[in-house]
Amino acid sequence: MFKSIRIQFVHPCRAQCAWCSTHRKNPIFQDLQDTGSALDFYDTYLRVIDAHRPKELFISGGEPLLDPQIGRFLTRAAELVDTIHLFTSYQFSRTAMSGIIKIPMPDCVILNHTPIYFEPDRWKKLTNGFPFEVYINNIRDAVQLSVRKRFKFIVNHSRLHEEIQRFSDYVKPNETCEVSLKLMNDQGDGLVRENMARSAHVVRSRLSDLDGLLTETGWTQTSRPKGSADLMKAMIESGDVNACPYRQEPLELRLSYAGGSGGRQVLKYRYCPYFPPESGHRFHLGRDPINKMGKNYHRGHFKDHCDRCRLTNYQTDQTDINQTNKGLKIIQ
Repeated sequence: MFKSIRIQFVHPCRAQCAWCSTHRKNPIFQDLQDTGSALDFYDTYLRVIDAHRPKELFISGGEPLLDPQIGRFLTRAAELVDTIHLFTSYQFSRTAMSGIIKIPMPDCVILNHTPIYFEPDRWKKLTNGFPFEVYINNIRDAVQLSVRKRFKFIVNHSRLHEEIQRFSDYVKPNETCEVSLKLMNDQGDGLVRENMARSAHVVRSRLSDLDGLLTETGWTQTSRPKGSADLMKAMIESGDVNACPYRQEPLELRLSYAGGSGGRQVLKYRYCPYFPPESGHRFHLGRDPINKMGKNYHRGHFKDHCDRCRLTNYQTDQTDINQTNKGLKIIQ
């Protein structure tokens, strides 16, 4: 039914990125790991994937590559889907990386990563001091793996051209590497809402020719995979939530942790990455039937949240927010 499914591995992410709030769940994720409850989530994920047989599977976290179950999970998931997108921060020790490169990864896996600037001092500040050299060396090791690597650069960034050029200089990407373009998205608690509004005019102007934008950076190694910027272009340009493709058909089922301590094992699921993250249906492991996830899409209740779509921030012009955002710190 769904073209893609996105799941959350509940293994702690050691990164402390300024634009992300996932690391706040680390104590809970660690408890799920220690008690073995994480396995219940992963088994449920596989049952949901088997039931819907999507073309693509997206695995986020936490940090999936550090989870001891990731190899087994990838092997099983590869039997059910065409492509697996595995997200990673590359912010872990060199010792951890030496173990990661030994994980058996099916050919259908694509390692996904969103780079931030590739300016050492700025990067360290935004990641609370994680060593830039360790980060770069981890990426260089990953580049040597046979599976594809996708680096997603953020359209909003004013120095996007320099960012991609620095990436090429530092990483020396090979034919297994590809570059795509994505939209900045408020990742909860309004962490980057002001930045989305500040860059609205830049985003709208760049959407008109994303292929040309990438060519201008000097990237010519591979063709550009389509991403969120392509998918949501019509809605952003029109400002009409009815133009959102997620409203037209069941494109994606997104599952993430909603509860797990104190005997509760609950997932949250929704059908769009852009309405408020606190919104969504709840799925109780061992109690709710999996087909409920598909039925609830057609009932249409999730569309009631579209008036709070985060992408409406891209309808705000720079001149409209100069006063309201005066003095606010930019986190990009």
